[in-house]
Amino acid sequence: MNNAADIVELQQQIAFQEQTIDTLNEVVSKQQKDLTRMDRALGLLAQQMTSLQQTADAGQGGPEANQPPPHY
Repeated sequence: MNNAADIVELQQQIAFQEQTIDTLNEVVSKQQKDLTRMDRALGLLAQQMTSLQQTADAGQGGPEANQPPPHY
């Protein structure tokens, strides 16, 4: 091969790599947004579970009501 053909080949490879990097960057950005959304949802669910547990404890005589009987 001559130098001009080698340069064209390298330019094509660089263009392909840049396109691949851009595509991967988009995927990673979307995944980060999804993780952030799921993290918020998990936090809200944890708060709801805590609230429900406190409500259940208050209606059943406190946290000790959730303990197994002494014969276990």
